Amino acid sequence: MPETMSAERRMMLMALGAEVVLTPKETAVPGALAKAKEIIEGLGGDGYMLQQFENPANPKVHRETTGPEIWKQTDGLIDIFVSGVGTGGTVTGVTQFIKGSKEHDLPPLKPSLKTVAVEPMEQMLLTAAKGGEKIGAQGPHKIQGMGAGLVPGVIDLDIIDEVVPVHSDDASKTTFDLWNIGLPVGISSGAIVNAALKVCERDESAGKFVVAIIPSFGERYFTHPMFAEIKEKAEGLVKQPLPEPFDNTDYGFATPRG
Repeated sequence: MPETMSAERRMMLMALGAEVVLTPKETAVPGALAKAKEIIEGLGGDGYMLQQFENPANPKVHRETTGPEIWKQTDGLIDIFVSGVGTGGTVTGVTQFIKGSKEHDLPPLKPSLKTVAVEPMEQMLLTAAKGGEKIGAQGPHKIQGMGAGLVPGVIDLDIIDEVVPVHSDDASKTTFDLWNIGLPVGISSGAIVNAALKVCERDESAGKFVVAIIPSFGERYFTHPMFAEIKEKAEGLVKQPLPEPFDNTDYGFATPRG
């Protein structure tokens, strides 16, 4: 896995008995895929690579579950769908279900649906793939969970109506804004909501029903740089003496009153 994978996720995998192999963050997912292929080749046929970026089962599950759930929960009123792109499965499968897909024998439920894909501004590969211009310096970004350094094989670029880039700094700010209103989400969610807000602010979006995907909770990202200041404060907390009737010596203090 890329070095940018959160420590929490590494620990979860290791707790489940997995062997974790890190690859340089500069090579993003392509580097991790290259290393995975090397490992597979060394297993003499005993290994299998699921290939989430290439596996057609990825968008298929979203055609069969996420898409129908969104359609049902919105009573078919959804007008704009905003989704981040990690593997490309969610944005593709949901859109195919709602817009319809002859390839998958799906009738069009709402052909007018506008699908908006979100990617890091520092890595605008989808924008470029759809003929758009990149903005600013391109390279590593801090939005874990999207912008994998490649255009996923499972993504259907033709059914994406717009790609909205979000800078890592803006994604972090929106993430904290969401935490402060009681939604503890990860930074990719912050990026997606940031893009959705931009879309909602447009005149043509007035009265439209907009759905944005929040893909993960924030407890998986406490080692992310955006939490560095909070982490430092948390680790620097000092225990406070207890009020009467507690005898503070029973709780590790030098004197009865601390």
